[in-house]
Amino acid sequence: MSSRRGRSISSLVLFATAMNACTWTSADHPKRSAAVTTKASALTVYEAPTPRFRVPRYNTSGTYPQVRRDDIDLRAVNAALRRVVLEDQQRYAPSARAAAKVAGKNAWGVYQTSVDRRLLSASTVVVSVLMPATELYPGGTEGSGWVAGTVRVPSGAGVRLTDLFARPARALPVLAREWKAQFRRTNPRMWVCVTQLPSVVSPSASNYRYFALLPQGLAVGFYGHASCAGFQATVPYARLRPYLSRLGATLIAGVRPAQKAVSS
Repeated sequence: MSSRRGRSISSLVLFATAMNACTWTSADHPKRSAAVTTKASALTVYEAPTPRFRVPRYNTSGTYPQVRRDDIDLRAVNAALRRVVLEDQQRYAPSARAAAKVAGKNAWGVYQTSVDRRLLSASTVVVSVLMPATELYPGGTEGSGWVAGTVRVPSGAGVRLTDLFARPARALPVLAREWKAQFRRTNPRMWVCVTQLPSVVSPSASNYRYFALLPQGLAVGFYGHASCAGFQATVPYARLRPYLSRLGATLIAGVRPAQKAVSS
């Protein structure tokens, strides 16, 4: 009788141990939570003309990305990518109008976006782009910067930088530190831009809002002035992986290089 009871107790202990092992969560293993495998394939990217910047005495030019795939409805994604440009125009318009009013009558401003395929990814999970932009007031002030957007597929839902991290307050200083280290390593001649503009690259979601998820890492660009305008660097994901949210890990696992549209 005691032998059977001993065997029963042992079985219960083993069963409870197995159940406990099966119910471990990402909180128990925060670094393991970022190890996500996502099925994804590349989308074809083509370029559409930049929407007209509706401010008097401004010339609009350039392109922005759109995506295509026969077996997926991508209308929401393409609408979201267009909205990225329109929202940037809306942000820039008040200062552009003010500058146009005081400029000479023959002076014209410039609004231009372009697609650099080195700063673009597009898959069945996420489309992400860091677009070089020129926003030049009439008379030639200001200049190079960025327009950026990251969009989930197929919903078209936008992704903010803070969505990528489980605890943004802890992750942003790490991102800033790693970005500066990477920039100094890859752009030593422009390191003076960082030392002269410390507030621009300080760790905040606002400062690091011009980002893109690329196959090689998280690219972040910054506005600047004169010779320091439009500088960027890419942080390898390995540096950031312990801080990723579940969404961030899923999106990064789904990043793929964009396919280029074939000209007919």
